Amino acid sequence: MNLYRFEVTANGEVIPVIIAAENDNAAFHLVEVELEKYFLRLPEVDDISLYEKKKIRRGNGFVLHEQETILTGS
Repeated sequence: MNLYRFEVTANGEVIPVIIAAENDNAAFHLVEVELEKYFLRLPEVDDISLYEKKKIRRGNGFVLHEQETILTGS
């Protein structure tokens, strides 16, 4: 099992999404599922980017810093 950190760009903003999944395909699918559950009205998604991937082990995690992104804003 892996822990995935995604960055989703939608409506001009970057949304971090963290997913635990068995493989990359399942992880990308789960990003869409989580977005549907979180937003009352699903935003128009421009891009879903895999930012980090780690094996799930004791003590693993991610730091989400508001200014750290692989996507550049305009």
